[in-house]
Amino acid sequence: MNNISAGVNKTHQDRNSTYTAAEVSPLSVQSRRRFIGGALATLAGSGLTDAVAAVAAQPAPSANCSRRGDPFVKVTEFISKGGKLEASFRVTQGTKEVAVIARSGSYQCRQMKLRYYEGVEAGSGTKWPANPQIPGPGPVLRARVGDQVVIHLLNDIDPAEFARVSADDTACNITLGPSQPGQPAPQLYPGTDTAPSCFHGSNITNLHYHGTHVTPEGHGDNVMVNVIPQSQKLTAAQVQENKQRASQRLPPQYYRGKFDNNFRIPVPPAQDHPAQPLRMGQAPGTHWYHAHKHGAVALQLLNGMAGALIIEGDFDDQLEKLIPGLRSTEKVMVIQQFGDTIAICSGPPINTGIGGDPIPLVNGQVQPTVEMRPGEIQRWRLVNATMSQTAHLEYWFVGKDAYDASNLNPPDPGYVPEIRQIAYDGVQLAQERYGDSAFGQSQKLTLAPGKRLDLLVQAPSTPGESILVFRSLTPTILCPQVPFSPPGEPVLLRLNVTGSAVSGTSLPSPEQFPAMPWWLQWKEDDPRNAITMTRILRFNNDNTGRPAINGKAFDGQVDTVVKLNSAEEWVLENWWESSIHPYHIHVNPFQVLEVFDPNATTAQSLSAPYTWHDTIAIPPAKVEGAVTTPGRVRIRSRFVDFPGEFVLHCHILDHEDRGMMQAVVVYDHQSQSSPGWKASLACGRGIFWHPRVWGFSPASLSARSLPVPCSAL
Repeated sequence: MNNISAGVNKTHQDRNSTYTAAEVSPLSVQSRRRFIGGALATLAGSGLTDAVAAVAAQPAPSANCSRRGDPFVKVTEFISKGGKLEASFRVTQGTKEVAVIARSGSYQCRQMKLRYYEGVEAGSGTKWPANPQIPGPGPVLRARVGDQVVIHLLNDIDPAEFARVSADDTACNITLGPSQPGQPAPQLYPGTDTAPSCFHGSNITNLHYHGTHVTPEGHGDNVMVNVIPQSQKLTAAQVQENKQRASQRLPPQYYRGKFDNNFRIPVPPAQDHPAQPLRMGQAPGTHWYHAHKHGAVALQLLNGMAGALIIEGDFDDQLEKLIPGLRSTEKVMVIQQFGDTIAICSGPPINTGIGGDPIPLVNGQVQPTVEMRPGEIQRWRLVNATMSQTAHLEYWFVGKDAYDASNLNPPDPGYVPEIRQIAYDGVQLAQERYGDSAFGQSQKLTLAPGKRLDLLVQAPSTPGESILVFRSLTPTILCPQVPFSPPGEPVLLRLNVTGSAVSGTSLPSPEQFPAMPWWLQWKEDDPRNAITMTRILRFNNDNTGRPAINGKAFDGQVDTVVKLNSAEEWVLENWWESSIHPYHIHVNPFQVLEVFDPNATTAQSLSAPYTWHDTIAIPPAKVEGAVTTPGRVRIRSRFVDFPGEFVLHCHILDHEDRGMMQAVVVYDHQSQSSPGWKASLACGRGIFWHPRVWGFSPASLSARSLPVPCSAL
């Protein structure tokens, strides 16, 4: 369950906690009002009920708060030069002025204390953000396949600003509820949650490069590292963890203040060598980066710690030839929800959700206006950088002349642009899917948390105005005391078409659209593509009701072992009725073969060539009496190029923080070791030994073992 609260008009006290409005000490009336607003956040992504809108309203907005209809603001880009993209990221905190729209449709401006990125581009000294009081993503990073990426991460969070955050990374946050006269305050959290899968460590951070096909080890896309604030010393347990890892010739688990990501984006192979293992390289496209410290991912994403990562390649060059000038008008749109608290609804079982007011903003703006000329074609890159199912939305255009918040699907949509979907999760569509009415030609867009979508948008040939509206696709179950109502103004952005017309432009036909390169094709008769293993991942709960996979909440151990240069087919099942689960896996993208929604009246028909993704929403289950029919997605993937350890998880990030995650090792059976980790096989015992430890407690300082049939390796 997502998007629920600990109740309304309750005074909350907590210790060692980062996930209530009590982060700001002392707890002020303004903070309590923000918590009330977060408690009433709805699935559709808007904020307050009319009953409390007047209570939660802030004074007249300052110049720092965006207003509905303001011109679209481009996020500053850090661009690679000479084959190298280098920048410094400082993680700090500050008070942001966040624009929200209440359910009544009224505009509000709220102050929230949030963690965020300050970026400085190497060489030029270009900085972002220009105004630290304005919410928004980190700088756009733009590179090209083959480039080196160097990001110097500095954790400069001031722990004193979050007085109730514990420096101990082995303990869960503690949240106390309201006390009765003469009685001690009851504990709302952690309840049955236990480390490492509970909310904790919210001042510790790292960086994940979502969508990149690079090494997960060392200084690559490594989410196993933990960077603590530079003003804070490592605890005794953290020091001991690092010593233990050093004795195993492994890099540290904990870094004080600084950590550098330094990796090269692999160039796709120029030609195939059938006698050699398949290679893929990096798909050029729209990707993103965000904080990924387990136990704090949801809160740090809700604070806004994310940004777009654009990787260019041949696909972009071909589009530029088809539509000259496309790069110069490109729009990068990072969709975020902002809040300073994770809400908790007491159980059992405990349920959690988004705090603050989760109206989706674009680059920190509420309903910005994009300008186009009549007939113009622009490329829009959409990034869903949210943590909550309230942002699993379907979008479509409605003309301003036809817009009615009570009827978002008028018989005639009125004045609207024409769109083409060209890439999912940073991987281009095949020509057949580009020409498919259910994919590239569809005028409705679906974007689950974690996903990206590339569009070609062509404005009508005459001036006019359009609105990009949204609705949620998923059900929800709220706490009994929290009412539900649809948003008052479900609008993501506005489009204003004005000025002189652009002539001679047209959207590419399927025949003109860039062909899928060979390394993204899945040739069924190629023995290297033969499926060597099938698996089932059930997204459900453990025996305490905590989010889990196959009944097990993540405990720091390796759950899945995959052979390098193998192909596998997985079935993903969602056993929750109340929520989607956007499945995401690091490093290796996958093809979606089948989607089954038990609540739909018709099944989605898929056929080859299948589309590539790195995130896919598993539909909710259907419950009829004692019978549960899970939603299901069937996928296949090649595990090529990079051995090492990484994770898969639900991208509703409070689910991930609380246990809906697995560690995966891709094992090179032809090598005695892989960079950053060691492995040995005792096939007589059928045991895979892996000494990677996550460092959540001294008890974890031992080699991990996972029973795996030798045939699987």
